[in-house]
Amino acid sequence: MLLANYHVHSDYCDGKNTLEEMVQAGIAAGLTSLGLSSHFPLPFTNNWTMKQEKLENYLDDIKNLKEKYASQIELYRGMEIDFFIDRQDISDLAKAVLPRLDYTIMSIHTLGKTTGDDVSYIDESQRDFARGIEKYYQGDNQAFIYDYYRGIKNMVKTFEPDILGHIDLIKKYNQNNCFFDENDNWYQDTVRSCLDGIAETKTRMEINTGANMRVPGVGRYPSDWMISEMKKRHIPITIGGDSHCVEGIVYGYNQAEVYLEECGYHEYWILKKGRWEAQSLGV
Repeated sequence: MLLANYHVHSDYCDGKNTLEEMVQAGIAAGLTSLGLSSHFPLPFTNNWTMKQEKLENYLDDIKNLKEKYASQIELYRGMEIDFFIDRQDISDLAKAVLPRLDYTIMSIHTLGKTTGDDVSYIDESQRDFARGIEKYYQGDNQAFIYDYYRGIKNMVKTFEPDILGHIDLIKKYNQNNCFFDENDNWYQDTVRSCLDGIAETKTRMEINTGANMRVPGVGRYPSDWMISEMKKRHIPITIGGDSHCVEGIVYGYNQAEVYLEECGYHEYWILKKGRWEAQSLGV
């Protein structure tokens, strides 16, 4: 049984439930370790990340929940922080807040310029994703994908976050291979190069089980073939539901655990008493 979830959203950002409701759901599901990880405020207008003015309340609320539920579950204060491809950096505010967090997830959600409010997103809609590739890459899907995975590798090597979130988020709206074919050699070679860079760091790769709950048919992040490539490179893993509601707190966990063992993984990493430790799968 998988005992942790480090990718948990709430109504501080685009989640449906309160922090406390998510904590209670984790306890009810038998988790022993739970990380709360709202989308960090972005330096441009959007409707899915935390507002900057709520940041202190968020940090205080988790502190209070830690104390309230200390006898039932270990709680950790995290955030999902965006890396921007155009800047090859995270925001200055994120850098200032990093020392106050118990752990970090880093990921990429945007493409193109992030200096104004006309920002394109990878995972907002298929139409918006296509618009961004057309606008910033003249419709060259392959050029964008090269940039995306180079950005992922640079993000991990520069900041070495505790967790790399949904490495292949770009497949979310790739139904019928409308942007790329994962079986193409160029795509798999691009991913392998990215994984080679990640393997040189201590960052843990997230096995993200929540994609199908929002877009049926997407599968997990990363795709199954990538998990085998990660295992070859001895990349450590952790688990995250990318949970945006209480119903998703352990969504897809049983199937993910079975597949991880089939790929040769025997352990995943979990926070215990504030430190990362290996936890056996299938226990």
